[in-house]
Parts: sequence; C-alpha cells; structure tokens
Amino acid sequence: MKTLAAAWDWYVSTRTNLLRMQRLGTHHWNHPSLIAASIWNDEKFKEVEASDIEKETGAAVEPLDDLGILVLFSVFEAAVRDHLDDVIRPLTGSHLGHAILEAAAENVLEGIRQGSFANHILKPIKEQKRISPELTDKVNQVRQYRNWIAHGKRGSSVANLGVREVFDRLAEYLEVLGFAVEHERDEVERTEYRNPDDLLRIVGKD
Repeated sequence: MKTLAAAWDWYVSTRTNLLRMQRLGTHHWNHPSLIAASIWNDEKFKEVEASDIEKETGAAVEPLDDLGILVLFSVFEAAVRDHLDDVIRPLTGSHLGHAILEAAAENVLEGIRQGSFANHILKPIKEQKRISPELTDKVNQVRQYRNWIAHGKRGSSVANLGVREVFDRLAEYLEVLGFAVEHERDEVERTEYRNPDDLLRIVGKD
C-alpha cells in the first residue's frame, strides 16, 4: 500500500468482511436451511462451530483499529519522506561545487530518508511555515498515538483517535504540503463505508 486511500480501503474491506463472517456465525451457521449445504463437504468448514467463528472474528476485530492507524501513519510517513527526497535530491550533488556542501546535502537527504520524523521532517516544515502549527500539532498527536500503540500501549495515551479522524488529519497534511491527494479523498468519500462505525449498521447488529 502506497497511498492513504489504499490503506483505508484495506481497513474497510478487512473490517467489513470480519463483521460479515461474525454475523454468519452468530445468525446463520446453525440454521436448519444449511443442513444440506455443500459447505459441510469442505474440510476448512466441516469442523467449525458457530462459537468458533464468533470468538475468532471477535479476536481479529478487536485490534483492527489500532492496526489501521499503524498502517495509515506508515503509508503517510513514507509518502512524505519520498516526496521531500524527490524535491531536494535534484538540488544536491556535485554541482554544489564543494565537498563540504555535498556532504552537508547528503546528510540532509539521509535525515529525510532515515532520521527522526518529528525532528527532521515535521519540525523543519513547520518552521518554514508551509504547514500551520495547528495542523503540525494534529499530525504529531497522531504520531505519538501511533508510537503509543506500537509500544504496547504502555502508560497513558496522548489522545484517543479514531481511524477516520487519523486519515483526515494525514490527508489534510499531504494536501497542504502540496502533492495530489484529492483523488484519495474522493475515493474514500465514494466508499460505501465512510465511517467505521457505519459498518455495524450496514452489516447489522441484530
């Protein structure tokens, strides 16, 4: 996945199908109409009980929002690093005319590729006033929340962010930074499941 839209589509598709499978187990698995169904001839299903489906899908859905945030931020971070590398790399190289300048330029590129995202990317862009302090703070909050998740949720979280809120913050940052993500927003807006909470309504809770 290389775009936020692709990451969102993965998240929605995964959550939707897990909830569908869960509903199959809780509402239909033991229905009399399935007694003669061909599914019981399939080795992957013949020993499966409704309780197994409910338990296993529940275990899979529970951490999915956290995983979605991890994936969204990873895609976002890679996109920003690649964008800045593409912009700055043509300005570096032997045409700078001095080894010290060339080495300094290479250090800048290395910081963009591998350095601290907060210190080498977010902070300099904020200081250039390309991104507002408010939006930078929103993205930093996502970064800190992602770190909290990635490190096992130890201690108190800095925020309680939803997956769609994370997507919107990151997409807004990319838009302001200046490379096209409008099509990503369009794709997400066209998605039937604009909000993860709607999935419960669409799949059905009863």
